[in-house]
Order: sequence, then structure tokens, then C-alpha cells
Amino acid sequence: MVEFKFIHAADLHIDSPLRGLETYSGAPVERMRRATREALENLISLALEQRVAFVIIAGDLFDRQWPDMNTGLWTAQQFRRLQQAEIPVYLIRGNHDAASKVRQAVRWPDNVHEFSVRTPESVVLEEFGVVLHGQGFAHRECPDDLASTYPDAVVDMSNIGVLHTSLTGSTQHDPYAPTSPETLIERGYDYWALGHIHQRSNPPIHENPHIVYSGNTQGRHINESGAKGCLLVTVAGGEVARLEFCETDTVRWQSVAVKLDENDDVTALLEAVREKLEACRARAESRLMAIRLTISGTCVAHRTLANPRDWEETQAEIRNLANELDVLWIERVVLETRPPVDIEQLKTSPDLIGELLRMIDEIAADDGQLATLAGELDGLHGKLGFDLEQLQVDLHDPDQLRRWLNRAGGLIVDSLLEVEG
Repeated sequence: MVEFKFIHAADLHIDSPLRGLETYSGAPVERMRRATREALENLISLALEQRVAFVIIAGDLFDRQWPDMNTGLWTAQQFRRLQQAEIPVYLIRGNHDAASKVRQAVRWPDNVHEFSVRTPESVVLEEFGVVLHGQGFAHRECPDDLASTYPDAVVDMSNIGVLHTSLTGSTQHDPYAPTSPETLIERGYDYWALGHIHQRSNPPIHENPHIVYSGNTQGRHINESGAKGCLLVTVAGGEVARLEFCETDTVRWQSVAVKLDENDDVTALLEAVREKLEACRARAESRLMAIRLTISGTCVAHRTLANPRDWEETQAEIRNLANELDVLWIERVVLETRPPVDIEQLKTSPDLIGELLRMIDEIAADDGQLATLAGELDGLHGKLGFDLEQLQVDLHDPDQLRRWLNRAGGLIVDSLLEVEG
């Protein structure tokens, strides 16, 4: 059998609107909105450089119905780059670009094959001894286990399954075409090219047969942080010989933590932030780094940072540092510092401070009380002048609520100690 390479990609979400960016001060909106297109351009350049046998896109090529025909025309032109090199593309539709949701109004070049959305379909590539099996989504909602209806493996061929699925489930993604690794293994395929989960499975979910999520090609918000790209798969002797992750992103989201010591003041904070940002710039290469900075620690600086005006000025100086480094943009600065007092000792006191701190701990430790708090906040958020979802704020995330409660405890201690002082 011949040795060859192919690319496994998924969840490109071309022209994702990235709503909510305008709410951030100084956000490089246009550059970030170009990023999904640039990721596809990088993927295609990789395919040409590596002279791959074919490219697989396991769903969600598009994010939604095209805002205009330019989205389809541009994508077709990119596929023509592969057509000129005689590299075919095999793609399925996912929940975001299901047949009922995104109408195919532009004819694909002849090198693009879109799998049926009605029933599993198989495509034989005699030259490479490969059979591809796949089925796309007819509708956005797909509660059925599509994989269970895929055909059995073709004997003496390398069998590759292409599937958009939540597999056994993910807390960060809605369930679509749910299935299990056991069901995939039973099909007898050599490789399962999965899409839908935006985090690359490293190591693979299963090896021999390989069951793998490639992740998305471009992160779109802080919950999709780190390197994003596709998988370059080498097949030798009819077996998967190598998996290589290849970066395609041009904007990279990164969470950065700055932990302050007890005697650290605002000057020390800014020095620590600069050090962290310079390290990010060193890793950026030509990418834009979108950074969420979390400042924590029991420290002297807390007294200054707890003052709204001083905190606003400190955030401005942090953004100024990022601007000096050019390739960095601060998406948000999160403050989780605490005053340099013995909080645990205060919790034992019989006064108002101790009672409030104990109450906060009680709520944070009780899932039922957290759920009640989430419900109360949910009823209030409609009165706010911005979209919490676009800001990646989940009122029903218990960890997020616990962070807010911890921050509230610090503010209470600051305020009451100031009154007592």
C-alpha cells in the first residue's frame, strides 16, 4: 500500500460574526473577524506544501447563513487553489451549517465532495486504497446516533469515518449526533475524523482505531484559548503512522495569571504584568494575542485596586503596556485580590464581618444555594444593557459564581474595615 498524508480539520466557522467585540475598548474588531478566513488560507497553504492526498472537513465549515454571497464565493475560490493541485476536499455539514440552515447557493469546484445529509455515503479512493464514510446534518438539531448507521468497514482498504458529533457529551457543547467510542470502534474503521468539539483531543480519544477531534482552526473567544489548527495524518501500510498538529490560527486567545505576594503594591503589579506580557509576545510570532489577565493574591495592592478610580487607572496602564508590545490586546482584566488581613480569623469573629463571610462560604459550598442565586441573577440580567453570552458570562457556572462571591467577600471586608477604621 502507498504512503500518503491527509488533513483532518473541522469547525472553521468562516465569517463568524464574533458579536460583542464592540463592547471592548480598543478591540481590533476587523482583524479578529478576518481570522477565520485567514485560518482557512493557512490550512490550504499547508495542504499544498505537504502535497496531501485529500482534505477532510468534519462539519461547521460555516458559522451560520451567509450574510451575503461573498462568503460562499470567497470559500469556493480557496478550494480552487486545491483544485489546481488536484487535491480533493471531502466535507460534511454540522449543526451550524446544516442543510436547512445554510443554503448552498454557490456551486463548489469539482474537487469538492459534500457528503449526503439523508443517509451515510461512502466514497472510494482507489489510488490510495481508502474508503471515506460520512453523513452531514440535514437540520441543526440531530439527536440521533448517526454513527450507528454507518456501513461496516470495507475489507483490505483504509476506512475513514467523518462525523460531526458530541460523542459521549461535553459540558461546553450541546449534544449533537451523540454516540460512544464503542460504537465507533465496532464499525471497524481505521480513523474517525470528528468535529463539533473545539478542543483538540490530545492524546486521541482512542488509538488503533484512531478516534480524534482536530479542534477548531481559529479560536473565537477566551473559552477557545491556546493554539488552534488541524491534524496532518500520515498513513503507511494501510495504518495511521503519525498524527501531527499544525497551527492555522492568526489570533490566539490566552488566559494569563498574575499572583501577587503580600507586600506587592501597584508598582510591583505593573512590573509583573509587563513580564507576563513580554513572555506572551515572545510566543506570538506574527499572531495577535488576545489576553485575559487575572490578578490574584493577598496583597498590599488590594487596598488601592479596590478603589474604583484607582482600579480604572491601573487597567488603563495595563492596556498601555500591551499597546507598547504591539501584537497584544487585553480582552479583560479580572481582579481577584484580597486585603492583607487574616480572612480566616475574621470568619470566626461574632461581629457583622464574620457573619457575612460565613454566609458567603455557606452559599459557595452549597450547589442548591448557588442555583438559587443563579436564578435570581438570571431574572436581573435582562435589565442590563449588554449581552452576557457574548461576554462569555455564564450565570449558571458555579465556579464563576464562587469567584464573584469571593470578590464580594473582599469588598465587604474592605468597606467594613474602612468604616471601623
